Amino acid sequence: MKLKIHFIIKLSNLKIAERIKQEIKIKFSRNWYQVKVTESSFEGETKILAREAVLDKTNLIVACGGDGTINEILNQIKEKEIKIAIVPIGSGNGIARHFNIPLDISKSLDLILKQNFTNVDIGKVNESFFLGNVAFGLGADFIKNYQKIKYQGLFGYIIAFVKTLLNIKEKHFIIDIDGERIATSPLILIVSNTNQQGYDFTITPKAKTDDGLLDMAIIENLSNFKNIKIIFKIIFGLKFYPGDMIYKKISSLNIIPHKPIKNIQIDGENLNTADINFNIKLFKKKLQLISPK
Repeated sequence: MKLKIHFIIKLSNLKIAERIKQEIKIKFSRNWYQVKVTESSFEGETKILAREAVLDKTNLIVACGGDGTINEILNQIKEKEIKIAIVPIGSGNGIARHFNIPLDISKSLDLILKQNFTNVDIGKVNESFFLGNVAFGLGADFIKNYQKIKYQGLFGYIIAFVKTLLNIKEKHFIIDIDGERIATSPLILIVSNTNQQGYDFTITPKAKTDDGLLDMAIIENLSNFKNIKIIFKIIFGLKFYPGDMIYKKISSLNIIPHKPIKNIQIDGENLNTADINFNIKLFKKKLQLISPK
């Protein structure tokens, strides 16, 4: 029986999309695979295509895009028995970097041919699943600003960081974890399943996707000078000391904003929200993903 594969390409660059399609024709023989290739060209189309793949009883969905594309597909397959693979053509590609998936298109397609599946944990915040991370405060505002500016890539990340720091709005949260309560006014509040947040930036270097735990990092909002020092530490991969942050391994937690917030960041994308609290939990080894591991 042929393996049924649906490639969903996030259409941000026509040349890259065309290259992926040509490589698929060369590498995936019709004798062994039943291949479908579709392109997502407008907001929300990736979700539509992923739902179609589910209804079509696809065995493997390949996300050709960045962390946001992976997230859109994940939230359509949810807990169904559908495997996924990644061809990383996004900006930061934090999820692909965590799994050591090649950033080269040809090599990432070769990896799919090997069909080396690994069972990975996935997180859930309220009704939305995530594979990478969910962030509040600076992390959420940064992504919102990044999506508004005309510059993309690493340069765009740096501009968005600076813009966010200069216009940071103090937010207050209560966090409940296993009977412990933390009151915080964070610069950064992130709950992560992966050890990458994109471009090799990391705030959660100890995170693993098969340990049955999420990694929470809190860095308090102190002063402009100290905030800038923290951002430079993240950008240049400098060492964090124990007093710099609260870092915990957790399986679930509840986050309650002091005042309603309008958005969070989930897998590198802005998510508008009207929720008054955020329940985050982990589902152990719920997803089968192709990786070199």
